[in-house]
Amino acid sequence: MFFTGHDLSEGAPAVLNSLKKHRVNGNFFLTGDYLRNPGFRPYVREMLKAGHFLSGHSDRHLLVSDWLTRGELLVTRDSFVRDLKANLEALTPFGIDTSKLAYYVPSYEWYTSETVEWAKQLGLNSVNYTPGVRTAADYTYPEMGKRYLSSQAILQSLWAYERKFGLNGFLLLIHMGTDSQRKDKLYHHLDDIIVELKQRGYQIVDIPQLLK
Repeated sequence: MFFTGHDLSEGAPAVLNSLKKHRVNGNFFLTGDYLRNPGFRPYVREMLKAGHFLSGHSDRHLLVSDWLTRGELLVTRDSFVRDLKANLEALTPFGIDTSKLAYYVPSYEWYTSETVEWAKQLGLNSVNYTPGVRTAADYTYPEMGKRYLSSQAILQSLWAYERKFGLNGFLLLIHMGTDSQRKDKLYHHLDDIIVELKQRGYQIVDIPQLLK
């Protein structure tokens, strides 16, 4: 289970409270913009104090390739590397030893074979949510039409998938902040998700432990 943060973070208190309540180690992937935002710094400090895993999510939340033509890069190697290095530099004021980080989540959870290789050259493996469930659609809102998924629809999809295939080894993404047009926030269901996962026999661990 992991959480990303960029320019929105209204759900951070709810997320952190749920993880603390259920004694769960979380994984937070944050952009440089998030880390430099004075209003978000208390959340970052709380994440670290609680022992959660923190790493990068790009510096400026770059879109690295075209949505329709994935192979059409929108960044050069130099601009990508410069952005990712800036993201790592933004982590260091919080006391994070970035030389020990081995994982990051690409911005928009979108990547190409080239960007994966470029990140690897900096010592970072690109990780993403596991396909099959729809928790990552928690950013959608009704004005998006058919793309919108309510929290109820997302949860129904999650548990239906679990009953059929299981969730062992899954990486579930939940956004800490979403557009104000979405009133139905999935992070408000985090308590129920954690309780249900534990009742079904799952352990929720940090990503380094999961992928070691």
